[in-house]
Amino acid sequence: MSRAEQIEEIAARWIVRRESPDWSAKDEAELTTWLNQSLGHKAAFWRLRQGWAAADRVGALGFSPTRFGSRLAQPWPAWRKAAPGIGLALAASLALVVGIGTVMLSTSEPPAPAQVAVQTPVGIQRTIALADGSRVELNTATSVRAATGPNGREIWLDKGEAYFDIVHRPDRPFVVHAGSRTVTVLGTRFTVRRDGEKVTVAVLSGRVRVEDGTAESGTRAAVIGQGDIAYAQARGILVALAAPTRVTAMTGWRDGVLVFDNQRLADAVADFNRYTDRPIRISDPAVANIRIGGTFQIRNSAAFLDLLRSAYGLEVRAGRDEILVAPEGGTAEDEGQQPAPRSGS
Repeated sequence: MSRAEQIEEIAARWIVRRESPDWSAKDEAELTTWLNQSLGHKAAFWRLRQGWAAADRVGALGFSPTRFGSRLAQPWPAWRKAAPGIGLALAASLALVVGIGTVMLSTSEPPAPAQVAVQTPVGIQRTIALADGSRVELNTATSVRAATGPNGREIWLDKGEAYFDIVHRPDRPFVVHAGSRTVTVLGTRFTVRRDGEKVTVAVLSGRVRVEDGTAESGTRAAVIGQGDIAYAQARGILVALAAPTRVTAMTGWRDGVLVFDNQRLADAVADFNRYTDRPIRISDPAVANIRIGGTFQIRNSAAFLDLLRSAYGLEVRAGRDEILVAPEGGTAEDEGQQPAPRSGS
């Protein structure tokens, strides 16, 4: 028996048990635990349950499935009162019976929902409204693919950064795939940023589960909540708990600002460069390691460059394809470049 067939059989057992008059809250909790173990469990259960309801409709129309034996030739409501011993036979026959009137109970997996691809160019942000009321905001230079179906909602973040405001639906889990990492949503607001194989998740409210399918060592999964950040890198997941200030800074792009708090100049420049086709380049490693702080408008890099001139005494020179930042006095690299315009000029 294949793995898919085993899941179908277990799902059928649950459906039959659930119709028993002695079904309890404990039984319901156990069923919920089983369903939450994987999307495959949910898919099989909901597909068979749909077929169970469809078979009810077949019975109401007077169809009698005599070819499945005298036990199953009883009116459909009587099947639910039958002894537990016939439960598996009943469930096993369910797909064939319902196949007369519906394709919902095909023993093969249903076709995967079609994916819709959305991307934003450099410097552009975009909001996607989902049918269930959830919202996804895409930052600059971001590519995602989305697919929704009756059993789940999925987003593939191929590159870039996105903010998620997800409506909680226990029957339709929401999963974000970022390379080999997955983020399972438990009803929340959060951001995911992907830089190659480095993935950063910051939670504004609620909880998410972050899993790493490639971690060589260290933590492979973590559940984080409001104000927490998870950094998924080559060797596992590093979690920063109770870092609300940093979370706020990481989501500043939604308000059109970049927030830096004692960060390396090289990292700040890298953030600015995500929003422009004329990048800033630092010519000296010592300059790259300068620590800076402040809040800057994403579309006003001139104010940021003014700060580098006035506060740090750096040379800022504009070329046709890039802006060079160098120590005072410049370097041989900046020959032929002109001073960058100041803010407001």
